[in-house]
Amino acid sequence: MVFSSRVSQWLSISVVCGVLGVTGCSSARPPEAAVAQAELAVRQAAESKAPEYAPSEFRSAQEKTLGAQRAMSNEEYDQARRLAEQAITDAQLAQARANAAAAQKNSEEARKTIDALRNEANRPTSP
Repeated sequence: MVFSSRVSQWLSISVVCGVLGVTGCSSARPPEAAVAQAELAVRQAAESKAPEYAPSEFRSAQEKTLGAQRAMSNEEYDQARRLAEQAITDAQLAQARANAAAAQKNSEEARKTIDALRNEANRPTSP
């Protein structure tokens, strides 16, 4: 009975240490994929004219991506992951705002073209 109690204690301690070791290692992994996604999101935002139509959001995404890269270099993986996730969100917001602004601009240009065509169609013809 005493032997069984001690074995049970050692097993419990081993399990607890194993769980702590696994969870500790999993949170300390470098977030390489998240940082790469942030870099890709910033590139895509740049291609969608975000620097022109949503400069503050785009700049924020760039700064957070650089911060995530620095945190990776310093092995501050939790901060790197957090900054990368924020950079992705900021880049997506910048891209969405840029796309909306471009669509608005295209809509205004189409409206002007339609108005010009209407005016041309309604112009009286001279004999």
